[in-house]
Amino acid sequence: MKGKGIRVVLPDTGPLISLAMGQALELLLLVAEDVRLVLTDVVAYEATHRSSEFPDARSIQKFLAAHAARIEVAPTTVGAMALADIARKKAAGETAALPKDLGELSITNFVISLRTTNPGDPMLVIIEDDWFATSAYAVPGNVHLLSTSAWLDGLEAMGLIPSAAEVRSRIQSARPNFRGQLQVDMPAAKVAGGTDWQSAFSA
Repeated sequence: MKGKGIRVVLPDTGPLISLAMGQALELLLLVAEDVRLVLTDVVAYEATHRSSEFPDARSIQKFLAAHAARIEVAPTTVGAMALADIARKKAAGETAALPKDLGELSITNFVISLRTTNPGDPMLVIIEDDWFATSAYAVPGNVHLLSTSAWLDGLEAMGLIPSAAEVRSRIQSARPNFRGQLQVDMPAAKVAGGTDWQSAFSA
């Protein structure tokens, strides 16, 4: 497939939760050994901070701990400020929550922070909501957007999983609001020749 291959994979919170509920988090480990698998500090916090209450958050927490050698939790500027504010409020006995869309903003912050030349190396963000797709002004031009469902279909097409439909069914059973019909596979807008993500998972 033509195009420049993805070097960093950044799953958003939604795909992490869906894969946890569908008992399929290990599919993220199908990424090639030479490809970095990264979560931002905000995404990791959002996905795990209620691990004592929700089984999916507990599963994600255990998965990240078990595979810390392969999955990097990267600090971000927006994350450092927001998480410090949450810690301060909790210490004072106040209610604390992350601002809306901060996970997506932290991903954007991380992608931009790695850029040494424009548009930067291509990176993959696996998504389930419309924030990235509808906030094109905020999405760096080196980001390739891919929905969870389109990713599962691609893994099946490459022979890496036997059935995308079976994984979707497991997710849907545990998470009825999972957008199984969302098909997004949007190459990075500013990378010459386009981008491909399949090579990141086929090695």
